[in-house]
Amino acid sequence: MVLSSYVLQIQQVNWAGTALILLAFVFLAVDLAVTNHGLPTVGALVALVLGLLTLFDATATYLLASLVALVSLSLLIGTFLTGSWSEARAARGRPSITGVEGMIGEVGVVREPVGASSSGWVSVHGELWRATVAIAPEDLYEQDREQTLRVGHRVQVVDFRDGEVVVLPFEPTAYEHSSRKS
Repeated sequence: MVLSSYVLQIQQVNWAGTALILLAFVFLAVDLAVTNHGLPTVGALVALVLGLLTLFDATATYLLASLVALVSLSLLIGTFLTGSWSEARAARGRPSITGVEGMIGEVGVVREPVGASSSGWVSVHGELWRATVAIAPEDLYEQDREQTLRVGHRVQVVDFRDGEVVVLPFEPTAYEHSSRKS
């Protein structure tokens, strides 16, 4: 069997460099899976740089091209992960926009009259919700009249209780007063 001169020029792979590169990928996976302050990402970047530097013979003439690619890759990964850290920190301060917490403060439209003692239907985010009216403390003295929100008026969601939204009129003249019959 005759070997060509090209085959004999293949560089020997340093297994420590390969292990460091695999360790960098493990650190990146850990960083995605756990809550932390970015320490696994920093460890991944250090392990990646050291692994790529020790992977092949450092005295080779093509080292400058590999070093440029290595620095570019490290800067790209570092920039991406630093940007994701700042987005995650910014998201912590924002209010929730989904679920029950996201409903609070939203404005909807009455589809079926809503009263304090009788629930009706309101449309919020294109969904129909069973609703009751929140009674303001200054209106508690009016025991003989029930305040009802009429169809078509806008309401604001202020709470969520027992599968129903609790609403207040968004427009000041939305209430219609009717005599309460016991």
